[in-house]
Amino acid sequence: MPSSVPPPSLETSTESLNGYQLLVAMLIMPLASALAVAIWTLYALLAIQPAYVGVPLMSGMLLAWPAWRIARRGDTCRLMKWLLMALALALGGFGIAGQPWQFLLVGASLGLGGAVIATGVAHAEGWMPGRTIHLCIGLCLALVAGIGFSLQMVPLVVEAYGWRVAPLSLLIPLLMITLLLWLFVESPE
Repeated sequence: MPSSVPPPSLETSTESLNGYQLLVAMLIMPLASALAVAIWTLYALLAIQPAYVGVPLMSGMLLAWPAWRIARRGDTCRLMKWLLMALALALGGFGIAGQPWQFLLVGASLGLGGAVIATGVAHAEGWMPGRTIHLCIGLCLALVAGIGFSLQMVPLVVEAYGWRVAPLSLLIPLLMITLLLWLFVESPE
């Protein structure tokens, strides 16, 4: 008796792969955005001067638009990988900064988080065209999660190990997300 289920073909394999890619992309990209905001919150909590708090936000606003434009034209995953690696270098520099000008330079470099968020939005728009409101809601939730994570984690790490270890504690999840992105996420066609 013949089965009513069609045999597997190349088309069904591609559809399941795209569903898998969508699932992984929709998990990793918001995590990267949440981590970028957690890094900004860390910088704000550990800032030497109150005026330094706005430095990553301002540079993030300046870097977000070009990153979004580049991501819309090209390979969002490759751009995200490079942005996350540069953000990891800036975060590592935050742990070793000692002079006020170094903190300002690190703050400007941490503005790459704005480019990470913009690239994540462009990547998600490639997978889910026409669902902008869903992307905005998901992005807001990811950003609030990043702030909450940093507000809970930073005082504990600073009290236990000192303020120089706090940036390095966020470096581990940042490198894990970069590795997961490198291994499992492809750009939408």
